[in-house]
Amino acid sequence: MKYVLLFSVVLIVNIIPAYALYEPSTNEEKVTFDQLLAQFETVNAPKKDVSDVIGTFQKPMVNTFSCNLHDTNNQVIIIVKTKLAKFDENTTHQDLVTGGSYTWHCSETIQDGKISLDCNNELRINPKVISNDTQIDPRLHNVENLVILYHELLHGQLMIDAIKDSSIWQQETCNLQPGGNIDYSFADPDHKIINYLQTQFASDLVDKAGGKMITKEISPNQISNGTFTIKAFSFKDYPTFGNGSKITFRTNNISENSFFQVKNDVFLSGYLKDNTKPGIAWFYLFNTEKTQNMTHESIPIWIKRVAGLWSSGNTYDENFHAAVDYMVKHNIVSSNDQRNTVSTVPHWMQKNAHLWFTGEINDNTFVGSIQYLISSGIIH
Repeated sequence: MKYVLLFSVVLIVNIIPAYALYEPSTNEEKVTFDQLLAQFETVNAPKKDVSDVIGTFQKPMVNTFSCNLHDTNNQVIIIVKTKLAKFDENTTHQDLVTGGSYTWHCSETIQDGKISLDCNNELRINPKVISNDTQIDPRLHNVENLVILYHELLHGQLMIDAIKDSSIWQQETCNLQPGGNIDYSFADPDHKIINYLQTQFASDLVDKAGGKMITKEISPNQISNGTFTIKAFSFKDYPTFGNGSKITFRTNNISENSFFQVKNDVFLSGYLKDNTKPGIAWFYLFNTEKTQNMTHESIPIWIKRVAGLWSSGNTYDENFHAAVDYMVKHNIVSSNDQRNTVSTVPHWMQKNAHLWFTGEINDNTFVGSIQYLISSGIIH
């Protein structure tokens, strides 16, 4: 008997069920995942330890425990593996932009009092979202990519935590009957734990990128005739950000959402998709003055040439490091400390360098991505 449970993170966070056969990831998805995971593992931000689920991509995790004397079964063996699977747009709703998904897919075998659970899990990421086809601010885009991956890994790790340490889950499984339902609730399908963890993680990353993240919860008792309009925040409470700041927002359990500004106050309107549960809105503020005042002449043309050569593998990493170091020393981007040299740049930055060299993104966008690397501590 097989059981499948899938969780996903979307830019207006939701859960989308899918029951597709496994398809291997594309080479683009594999490269993107490897780059994103490398960035996630090195970024300095508060996050739950998800090394157990990350380890299941390379080696099966095996956990065994004994049951009590009067339980239905006397021993449980769980094997957990995770594979990167091809993202399937057909499994998503047309009106949602899905960033990724994590599927728990366990098959059970019960014989002579021993129950074995073989879990062949799948993680998917949407290459269009990760590559920023949504055209959002690059500072926020880098944060959201990390949040997408963190969100999916949490769906795996929280369930693994229950398998290893929850006496409730272990007892339920010890008394599992043939054909019974495996309890996947510890993977947090309602995001009660995940929303808090990813909010803490994202807020720290946004702060380091020079922005501010504001979380607003809408309770069911705040709606009228199914809809609501409430004050989300006031710029008076955030004096470092002015009325000209760029505002981006994402929501959970809120549809037909929009925001508008009256003087210093920003209001949110919409309706709760499930009016028995609260909705959450995340607002991201970034000042725009620095990039608006930057001119193309701020960056010497030789830096763009070096970026183009580096993105195609035709020059050494050290030459691109020197170009970034020049940008730091000449205040095109600001450094976190007094160090005068840049020793490493992650290779996932090569795509941004290529897009900048070919004119697909402008100077401001490229400089913003370099600034994010420095502000978040990825460049050492």
